[in-house]
Amino acid sequence: MIRYTTAGIIQRQSGEQSDMTRSRLELDPSEAEDEIRRVASDLMKSETRSHLARLIADEICRYTSHDLMQIAAGLRHELQNLPPLYRKAYQQSAHEQIFGTHHRILLMKREGRIDTLPGEIPDPALFTTFCRMVEEACLVPDRSGDVHMTPMGRLLYYLLSCFLIFVMQESAHPIGTPFPGGMKVELKGGVVCCPVREKEEDVPYALCRFCPAEQS
Repeated sequence: MIRYTTAGIIQRQSGEQSDMTRSRLELDPSEAEDEIRRVASDLMKSETRSHLARLIADEICRYTSHDLMQIAAGLRHELQNLPPLYRKAYQQSAHEQIFGTHHRILLMKREGRIDTLPGEIPDPALFTTFCRMVEEACLVPDRSGDVHMTPMGRLLYYLLSCFLIFVMQESAHPIGTPFPGGMKVELKGGVVCCPVREKEEDVPYALCRFCPAEQS
């Protein structure tokens, strides 16, 4: 079992072995490219929510505990220059979006609930566009030096987002996620509303156009 802490550090219970002993974040460029293209192709072949969820669960299990710890540390480093109050609120939302979703998928898999998910993937054309975007976005060169922005780090982020958007039909960002100016993702009358839903053109490879949230 993987144990999650509030700081985003993930550890396995004593005596439990990782499914993969080799770090996914440290694949060489050619290996990472092959893996990303394979995953994107496999995603596109999915037609049902349960099949897609099983595929995502299998792929995220390939990341080691050390991979997850590195990603958590990278996120903290990325957010360290934000104003303290905004940083704390955003870090909590980012932790939920990534590690909360990771835990949720593994729990659903362990309890057999993934296999009982009904129905087909909503909007197959949009889903295909998403899969192609994932491949392109993960292979864009990154010069930040942050481990979570490596190709395989980005792939994990998009896999988790794919689960939220196309399997669970939920917003990519959790309710309560803050944005500059005091705005945040809110639930209004049963509808998730996001203040930046229509800003997709401003951010390359943003999830906005795929997210079921509405503009607030």
